This record gives sequence, structure tokens and C-alpha cells, in this order.
Amino acid sequence: MLRLRSTWRLPAPAERVWEVLERVEDWPRWWPGMDAATVVRQGGTATVGERVHLVVRSPIGYRLRFGVEIVAAEPPRRAAARVVGDLVGTGDWRVEPAAAGCAATIRWHVVPVRPAMRTALRVLAWPLVWAHGRVMERGETALRALLERGDDHRADVTPTPAR
Repeated sequence: MLRLRSTWRLPAPAERVWEVLERVEDWPRWWPGMDAATVVRQGGTATVGERVHLVVRSPIGYRLRFGVEIVAAEPPRRAAARVVGDLVGTGDWRVEPAAAGCAATIRWHVVPVRPAMRTALRVLAWPLVWAHGRVMERGETALRALLERGDDHRADVTPTPAR
């Protein structure tokens, strides 16, 4: 099992960050590596029952396709999800006030389904952990820039170039 944790330090209040993050369909516009984000079943904005399909491009060449279903939500502070597809397990997001804005903590407890990834996890997990960290780091950097520019309400946001 992969137990992954990322904490994003963001220059905005939790409510504003939550508003951006709950617009999942906009993630590919600003998050490098997020190839697709489609709302499959709308239960509302970040409400129990909402389902989304994500396609994430790894910096080491593979793509992950997985679904996320919200199983618990307390906007603008917390959401928990069930994960199915190329990854199976759970996800948990918390947004809390912090100095000069907020901290968003994202945790995944997942197992890869693809045989090659399961083997990689048993033999040498660090490339998978590194790839996850890089995708999350790029998401944090892009979201920070979006919030600092103040255009997080716009739907025509273009991705931040990769560094």
C-alpha cells in the first residue's frame, strides 16, 4: 500500500482555496500533469456522492486513470473519498487556517491495480513515491500562483509552465 501525504501552504483563506479545489473540472487548466478531470455524477459541490474521473500524467511516463467518490464532506474544511480504477483505496483532504493563508493536506492510502505497478511497489517503491510528490508539488506551485494572481475565479486559466 502507498501511504502518501502532501501539505500545500497556500496564500489564501481556506474558503477561497476550497472554492478552487471543488471545481474539479478546472484542475487540468491550472495543474500540470492533470490531463483530465470529469464530473461523472454531480451530488453538488464537494458533497457526498459526487464522483469524478481523473487522468494524471506521471513525470516518469505512465498515466493513472481513477475515479474518486466523495464519502464524507465538511466544506470548506474536509472531504474523504473512495478511490477506484488504476488505484484502489481512500483519499482525504483537509484545509486548515495557517500563517498567511491556509494549509491543505492531501492523503492517499492506495494500492496500484496494474501488475507492473504492483511489482514496482513491492520491489522499489521510491520512483512511484517520487512521481506522486512531483505531481503534487507542481499542483501546489500552480495553485499558489493562481491564488496570488487573483484569477482563481476564471474558467479560462492556462497551466503554469513546467519547471
